[in-house]
Amino acid sequence: MTKRNLLFAVLLATSVAMQAVEPFTKITVASWNIGHFALGKAPDSRIKPEEASEKALSYRRFIDSIGADIMAVVEYSPEFVRDADGKMLLSAREEVFAGYEGAIIGPKWDYNGNAIFSNGFTTGLAETVRFSQATQPRYYISTDILIGGEKVKIVSTHLDWNQGEHGAEYRAVQIKELIEAFESYPYVILCADWNVSDPKEYDAFLQAGFRMANHGNVGDLPTFPAGDKPRSALDNIIVKGFVPSRVRVFNEPTLSDHCLIVSDLTMVR
Repeated sequence: MTKRNLLFAVLLATSVAMQAVEPFTKITVASWNIGHFALGKAPDSRIKPEEASEKALSYRRFIDSIGADIMAVVEYSPEFVRDADGKMLLSAREEVFAGYEGAIIGPKWDYNGNAIFSNGFTTGLAETVRFSQATQPRYYISTDILIGGEKVKIVSTHLDWNQGEHGAEYRAVQIKELIEAFESYPYVILCADWNVSDPKEYDAFLQAGFRMANHGNVGDLPTFPAGDKPRSALDNIIVKGFVPSRVRVFNEPTLSDHCLIVSDLTMVR
């Protein structure tokens, strides 16, 4: 074997060895308030049977264009189309999210329905936790996945808005409970419609050692309302143990009243 061939063989073996010990540590995660397939105007789908096929294709094409490995969804309704009695005719899991093999779907309570869809990951058991204080029956769902050999907590949730006398107060409590619930975990991905009145409310997470896609390195990105003039940075992906990059906002007002936010997340070793 010549010296040149020997050097090539050594470099090749080193490359293979590095690949064996450096597992995949970068993923793309999206968070979207899908508005119950009613543009946020009702707690249940308003898709009519005669428009279901065309509308489902629009949702699938939009979701496919995002290219997210994991998509957290809030204001999720299990029924994509309902009959006059409110019974399911077509399921959202099959009509809209069939492109994802993994699905963790939480309960639907009034406007609150959280879900996590994924490709390429085996998810653990789902945990549903109600917040101690809320104007509506607010909760979060969480599950575990493995990224780069490390256990990562994935969370989908939807916090209170300034509803009634205590909405803002309860939202602050919910943020505190999330920080406390996951403070002992080194790798966490929190996806939500946070309903913040001011992006400064996110600072509680920054002070607790989290990073974020919105209100982070690229500043404040309006995600609501979808359409011509989004003005509020309600939707965000907040992480621990990852660095967000390539943050994008997708504005499709024919599908939801919220824009979708997506970010690449690189694991910090």
